[in-house]
Amino acid sequence: MSALKPGAFGLSLAISLAAITAVCWIAVLVLPQVQLAHRWLGLFTEAPVGAVTAGATATVVSFAAGWVIAFPTAALYNRFARIGA
Repeated sequence: MSALKPGAFGLSLAISLAAITAVCWIAVLVLPQVQLAHRWLGLFTEAPVGAVTAGATATVVSFAAGWVIAFPTAALYNRFARIGA
């Protein structure tokens, strides 16, 4: 197994989470009755989900969360790959 590069993994995870969050925010604007999108945005912001600040805050926070989650995940993966677990 090849090792994960924490920077590349962090960027890809952060962009993926931010894109999912942006799509969910757009879904809330287009289809306000869909509760799944409301709950996803609620993970990252306390603002009313239909507000512009909610979309922007949730997207930025999810991007940052992707970076924070990616580095320990890459480190653990690389360690497990090295010992063959």
